[in-house]
Amino acid sequence: MKLTMLLLAVVAGAAVYILTLRRQLEAAQMRGDMYRDISARLDRRVAELAAK
Repeated sequence: MKLTMLLLAVVAGAAVYILTLRRQLEAAQMRGDMYRDISARLDRRVAELAAK
């Protein structure tokens, strides 16, 4: 009985954590954070290659 309750609590906690992460990802995508980060990395890489 205690093990079942513990497992249910762990599964519920994992579900809440996953939902939180999904919301954060959606918010970051809406802001374009990911695209800005990738663009900045690519710009640095192009600058390094051009300097060689």
